[in-house]
Amino acid sequence: MSDQDTTHDAPSHDIGTGKGEEKSQNEGKEAGREDTGTSGAGRPQGKSTARDSTGINPESENPIDPASPRLPPS
Repeated sequence: MSDQDTTHDAPSHDIGTGKGEEKSQNEGKEAGREDTGTSGAGRPQGKSTARDSTGINPESENPIDPASPRLPPS
């Protein structure tokens, strides 16, 4: 048998590593994401711009007509 790398009472995660939802609460939304309100069920709704997919010249990647939906690349 080899020596164990840890003990049975060691923490199961790195102390100080936050959850993903905590990051958005502390630092705000990611660039390219916008809130649009809530749905009938009270869930938050939003939309994204081209900045959500790319940081390189995102203005040219948005739809020409602002009323058109944005279809992100697959």
